[in-house]
Amino acid sequence: MKTAVEILNGDSKQEQQKNLNIILYRELVPHESAVATIIFPDTKYNFRSLLIENDKGQSARFSWQQNVVSSHSETGYFKEVMNDLGVKVHYNEDSITIINGGVKQFLTAKLDR
Repeated sequence: MKTAVEILNGDSKQEQQKNLNIILYRELVPHESAVATIIFPDTKYNFRSLLIENDKGQSARFSWQQNVVSSHSETGYFKEVMNDLGVKVHYNEDSITIINGGVKQFLTAKLDR
């Protein structure tokens, strides 16, 4: 079985870039929230992870967790894997709300699908 690092590094850079979609690219003040729409008609609700980076090289990663209790495949949530930014993420059917931590920072959020 591959480790998480092997899985993330296993694809070529071109393949990784093809699968990443930038959904947020902006500066946020402390505790500000931003909503990003995430409708992709070809792969709706087929997410792998959400990567958020700031301009200082710090990052946060959230893994998509499918809701296995529900019969609806579009339900689930983003589980925090690593969070150096102090951000919070909330998923709501066709959007993601990103709530900034306690510092002003420029954030880039990328959805891996």
